[in-house]
Amino acid sequence: MLRSHFSIFVVAVSICLGACSSSQFADQAEAEEVSLEVAAPQPAPEPPPPPWVEEQVSVQRGSTIARILQDQGLEYSQALAVVDAASGIHDLSRIKIGEQLTFRMGREDRRFYGLLYPLDRYGERRLLVERAEDGSFLATELQLATERVPVLLAARVEGSLWATREKLGLSAANIVGLASVFEWEIDFNTGVREGDSFSMVIESVRDAATGKQIRYGEVLAAEYVNSGTAYRGFRFVDSEERLGYYNEEGLSTKKMFLKSPLKFSRISSGFSKRRYHPVLKRWRAHNGIDYAASRGTPVRAIGGGRVKFTGTKGGYGKHVRVRHNGKYASSYSHLSRIAVRRGQVLSQGQIVGYVGATGLATGPHLHFEFYVHGAYANFRTQKFPRTEPIASSERAAFDAELARLKPLLDGDAAAQLPVPASGVPERTAVLDAKLSAPILR
Repeated sequence: MLRSHFSIFVVAVSICLGACSSSQFADQAEAEEVSLEVAAPQPAPEPPPPPWVEEQVSVQRGSTIARILQDQGLEYSQALAVVDAASGIHDLSRIKIGEQLTFRMGREDRRFYGLLYPLDRYGERRLLVERAEDGSFLATELQLATERVPVLLAARVEGSLWATREKLGLSAANIVGLASVFEWEIDFNTGVREGDSFSMVIESVRDAATGKQIRYGEVLAAEYVNSGTAYRGFRFVDSEERLGYYNEEGLSTKKMFLKSPLKFSRISSGFSKRRYHPVLKRWRAHNGIDYAASRGTPVRAIGGGRVKFTGTKGGYGKHVRVRHNGKYASSYSHLSRIAVRRGQVLSQGQIVGYVGATGLATGPHLHFEFYVHGAYANFRTQKFPRTEPIASSERAAFDAELARLKPLLDGDAAAQLPVPASGVPERTAVLDAKLSAPILR
């Protein structure tokens, strides 16, 4: 029995010791856990700065690339080597007054490391000429990574379309792009009225790294309200890479003839059966339209056709006549230079010559005539059919593009436009889908 009590005592002590030991270990572990501190992640060390700094040099009158390079510490032979290295990409000897060159010069020793030269007006493409380790020079073309974001622009025409363009920050190419959508419907030389309005979805081309806007790109969709009549066009590239603009029904904005042989100009004298001739000093019929424009302005064929005459023709001066089909023909006179030859087949919009003052002309202008079955006709009163609608095989793809662009043009899809940090949908200029109030003051 004594042995039995002893066994029970030993077991009890063991249990007690085990429990106490476990409790101590638990307390110790808990204490250790509480005292454990997680180290904060350390920021990655910044890379060391390059051994050079960039400095801008503006091309001055009388400057040459060799002289500018020598001013940066290069010898004449080295300057020639830089120009030679760049020649496969760009001829640096043709620098122009006002252009900016960027030099990479050593921080400590003012050593020439390289030259950056913009290859376009926006700096999306740049020439880089670097000094190699062996002292030679290597040239590469740098392409800025960009992104294209659709944004909506809208305005009322005040003063002129060009003045309105400047207020919106659009380039000349942008406004020509807008006019090109509707040049078969609207004569932008004579038909633009103050109070007209337009809106367009246009690409905002941005620096992919910073998001900073560089320029505006292609017009994706547009509406122009001219004297109360609204015209619309949506950009579509078909499976054969042919670009066109179509309305919501899939009908091309393109027609048989352009509204004008000049992109932008003004009519100085219209079609009339009786007009006082400024050179001949007598009354006579004016069987065409005179467009005032500066010398050298490109003149476009209003439609496709074949050139029937080129050369000098009496009072017409330098003259081109184009036969479009069995019914219609057109002619272009007082040209300073002819750009086509007799028998040549032309496409719509192709340059036939340049505005001048040859023949009986008091100053530079284009005299344009239009003929129906060989007889003079007032081109501005003619009605022409549209070209073929979008092909049935392209309809599904067009409908998908229309579904993407139309809400943006309508102003109904703000959520689809990029949202900046402010949380306000990005719409360049003050927008109103219906343009019910003046937008530009």
